Amino acid sequence: MSTISLIQPLREVSFAFVDVETTGASADFGHRIIEIGIARIEGGRVVAEYEHLLDPQRKISAGVTAFTGITQAMVMGQPTFADELPRMLDLMRGCVVVGHNVRFDLGFLRKEFRRCRQDIVTCLGDHPVMDTVRIARRRFGRGGNGLQVLSRRLGVYPTVAHRALPDVQTTVSVFDRLMEPIGGWNLPLCDALLAQGGRMGLLPINPRESLLPLELEEALEQRRPVMMEYLDGNDARTHRVVEPRTIRRRKGELMLIAHCHLRQAQRTFKLERIVQFTRLEETVAAESQDARPEPVNADRQSDGAKPQAMSEPASVAPGVDQIRPVAPDAAI
Repeated sequence: MSTISLIQPLREVSFAFVDVETTGASADFGHRIIEIGIARIEGGRVVAEYEHLLDPQRKISAGVTAFTGITQAMVMGQPTFADELPRMLDLMRGCVVVGHNVRFDLGFLRKEFRRCRQDIVTCLGDHPVMDTVRIARRRFGRGGNGLQVLSRRLGVYPTVAHRALPDVQTTVSVFDRLMEPIGGWNLPLCDALLAQGGRMGLLPINPRESLLPLELEEALEQRRPVMMEYLDGNDARTHRVVEPRTIRRRKGELMLIAHCHLRQAQRTFKLERIVQFTRLEETVAAESQDARPEPVNADRQSDGAKPQAMSEPASVAPGVDQIRPVAPDAAI
């Protein structure tokens, strides 16, 4: 397995950018990967991409389907993670792994490797890991560093969101923009690691840490009102302003305890029915750019419009080799 020197410029380092979509919010609670996207970078350029839907062998939560557009029918009959692991390893070995809030993705990957009776460090190598969220937080502060918001801030405008490979492609562009003002691909790896606050590894520093999606983690951390998109008992989308307080396990389910502004009382929400969180300032900004005059009102049912990922799904056909070489002149 190749070695990576901390004094090498990024241009001489191989990178594997990774993103996963999952059945729910917590790998520790038994949720599984339903889609994975990988882009391998060599010489500062994308040389190969991989994507595949995976059969998680468990139910996909309603909130995930609403958010990603991935349904139970789409993953039925697809390969399992174990089936696809050899192809993933071909792209990831000998690489610095990079992701957006990569700790979340690694939490799921470690569990999947373990189910395959494989050790992730042995398979991939004890190389550094980089996280575009950590880099962004050191530059812009905490909060508002979700991939879609951060990418627009950096002048990157993805056409598809919340699917594995499109989010990987967006993360590659975000990484490139974050590195550009401090040396770009000529920056030594050690300095790039300093830009995120130090070295990370494939294994967590605290093995008991609880990993959540970035938007939920930030909402809990900041204790500020956010707009929550939620599926009610009839699977209708509603929007309500809440202040998240804590996560609890109750009768085999993860629950969000939050103060609901509409009811002016504490309420409990099933995590599997939460579609997404949006900071209120981002909601106002989005409305100001929307041609429709109707504002977003707390606890109203949405107009039924599909998320972008559902209108332009990055779906894959079963049984097709999804490792795609990229033309040598394909710049990031």
